[in-house]
Amino acid sequence: MIDLLTANTPNGQKISIMLEEIGLEYKVTKININKDDQFNPEFRKISPFSKIPVIKDGEISVFESGAILIYLCLLYTSDAADE
Repeated sequence: MIDLLTANTPNGQKISIMLEEIGLEYKVTKININKDDQFNPEFRKISPFSKIPVIKDGEISVFESGAILIYLCLLYTSDAADE
């Protein structure tokens, strides 16, 4: 199961849309950027630039929405696997 750490922003919403479209199970953890939760040392371990969204896929963490979309496409869609 994918863990999605995000806030209600356009970049954060892109990832949940992608996860829904490819049919992966995921859990959402809300990061309150209004309270600077993204600067918490625990969060910075998985997102060194203190940015949302971030996904955790087992032991792998991927941050930056574009990188996450590419990662999900390459690993979890059959179209990318065929190339």
